[in-house]
Amino acid sequence: MPKDTFFNLTQDKRARVVEALKAEFAEHPYTQASVDRVTASAGISKGSFYQYFNDKLDAYTHLVRELMDARIDVQDAPVPEVPFDEVLRAMVLGSRDFFRRDPRGWAVLARALSADAPVVLGSDETVNAGVHRWAVAAITAGQESGELCADVDPETAAWMMEKVLLSVPEYVVARFGVSPRQAAKDGSAFDRPEIAAVADDVVVMLVAALMPRPQNRTGGRAHG
Repeated sequence: MPKDTFFNLTQDKRARVVEALKAEFAEHPYTQASVDRVTASAGISKGSFYQYFNDKLDAYTHLVRELMDARIDVQDAPVPEVPFDEVLRAMVLGSRDFFRRDPRGWAVLARALSADAPVVLGSDETVNAGVHRWAVAAITAGQESGELCADVDPETAAWMMEKVLLSVPEYVVARFGVSPRQAAKDGSAFDRPEIAAVADDVVVMLVAALMPRPQNRTGGRAHG
């Protein structure tokens, strides 16, 4: 996690450092990314870089986490009033919109799926508290409306949902042979019918896990 000195920077300077990191990790694999190029691009000294971050991995982890939050893009949004399956589908397929909104950010996340990249996607360090709170609120709203099972713990359900959604890109890359390097340059690498079908399956299974359980004739839960 970045040091306090990074968060104490002015908004403009902090944004300049983030943009320099984004440009570097979008253009180069992690192993070839250079702190020297980042500092030159950001207009800071190398000493300042290490006042902000412990090392290159610390900076990279922070960047990927911030980009994942931006891709999901829900932490400051109100809980939607549409059905829960529509919310999930929009989150699963959100990568397409993110590619248009932030091509460099997309490239960083695509390269993060490479075998030689540090394991950041899918780790506990990826989704921040704001995204988790939004997920808990969305699940709670679904329970209150009767759409989702009322006796499922929203915290646990949100954790499960986050883990599944974060794992989808890695699964798709492995199953369909998507090249992270090519995906970094071309967002359409994920724009394939078979990948859309996987997204639909993920939504169906998540919603099914949270649906109200049918009652048997004696008033108890029906078991399969």
